[in-house]
Amino acid sequence: MGEAIKIERARDTVPEAMLASFRVAMSKVHGSFREREAAALALANELVRRWIADELQQMANEIDDEIVVGEERYRRHSDGTARYHTLCGAVAVRRSIYRQVGVHNGPTVVPLELRAGLWQNATPALGFSVTQGFASQPLRHYEAEMVAAHRRVPSRSTLERIGKGIGGEIEATLVEAEPWIRAAEPLVDGVHSISVGLDRTTVPMSEPIAGAEAPEPRIRRRPIPVEVAYRMAYVGTVSLHDADGRALSTKPFAATAHEGPDELVMRIMRELIHQRGRYGVSISVIQDGAPELWSLITEAAAHPGVPIEHEVIDRYHVDERLAQVCEFIAGSSRCAQELYEAWRYQLDHSDGAIDRIIRRLDHLVWHTQFGAAEGDPPPPFWLARGVVTLDAEALTVVGAHVEYLRRNRRRIRYATRRRNGLPIGSGPTEGACKSVIAVRCKRSGQRWFESGLAPCLSLRALHLADRLRPSFVRRAAARSASLAAA
Repeated sequence: MGEAIKIERARDTVPEAMLASFRVAMSKVHGSFREREAAALALANELVRRWIADELQQMANEIDDEIVVGEERYRRHSDGTARYHTLCGAVAVRRSIYRQVGVHNGPTVVPLELRAGLWQNATPALGFSVTQGFASQPLRHYEAEMVAAHRRVPSRSTLERIGKGIGGEIEATLVEAEPWIRAAEPLVDGVHSISVGLDRTTVPMSEPIAGAEAPEPRIRRRPIPVEVAYRMAYVGTVSLHDADGRALSTKPFAATAHEGPDELVMRIMRELIHQRGRYGVSISVIQDGAPELWSLITEAAAHPGVPIEHEVIDRYHVDERLAQVCEFIAGSSRCAQELYEAWRYQLDHSDGAIDRIIRRLDHLVWHTQFGAAEGDPPPPFWLARGVVTLDAEALTVVGAHVEYLRRNRRRIRYATRRRNGLPIGSGPTEGACKSVIAVRCKRSGQRWFESGLAPCLSLRALHLADRLRPSFVRRAAARSASLAAA
């Protein structure tokens, strides 16, 4: 908001002389309004581009012969002209490279880039624009949008270098930056509970074919052959819910298969500790029944002492299994639907419903396996519904679902949660699989290398959590703060 106010004030204070000069320049442009508007935007781009070039050159000229970066002293080593990219076109600036004092062939820095906030040879405005574009969509789409908006952005390969480079730096400092970013966020009104969930989904990865010879660096030749392999990327969410169980705010987190879930889960735990401290409400784990995902969450929560009060199997997954059970058991679709609706009603109104459902299914499975051969009558509950026994396929399917329900029965107690206004669905986590990964990383024809997927997923999650801009600003400020005059 403050930045928007500053921009508005700058517009209000544009000197009349500047407007008059602009009008004179535009009076020489002829054609339709569309053509003259495009010419005006091009002229504005050129004015800004030249101002940026002059401003950067002046900053470069003012830097002392010796500087301090962090706690190390650097001295002017060599001069050269560098090309920097802006939203309005590239600029050439004569600037110096500085080398660390007292170290033979020591590390070098470019103080102009630190002072001006130049990042991956991009100005701050272009840097953030590309970073957000990389998080939102393929960069060829971003490039097309910027061209349509009459901006003069660099080539797509340069855009990719900027997006991956900045994204990689932001990702590397997230653990340090997140506490500061969280602390600056406003409170959410009406928070009644907190939920957390973890899930996985596939991403198409380009991986070198085993035994293929890698090309020599810096030699143009046909790239190393790759094959597409689908790897499981991880997604986690922390959601704040109102008294009706609806999600008020969701913070997603993501990690590639190569990165693994460990750091991701610890970041989620720190988020939970922060939100619990803010709101003092109960925390629930709500996700599907994958044992390895439950182990990751519960073991991590025990280590920092996160107070998780409730563990819940997502209602959709339970309903999905019950629907399949009813379909295999009932003799008709009408009977299957009636049984399914009856069980859903019971789950909504009784915490003991899942125990009764499991018991009913156990009776039918036992009768099919043992009782029918002994001539025992079918269980009355099933006889009344015209179900006598199960065929081999139905027995296999129903048996697997019964074991799933039995293993998770203590997590399938929905009635009390509904009465207390607590969530019973993992919609935020399931939705994050789509919004964080599928929408951005699983488009037609997309294939990813780890070097691109890792920063993209981190930026994507930050973007959807409304934390991308503060993450960018904080990291950019840290880079600039390392520079001090000698």
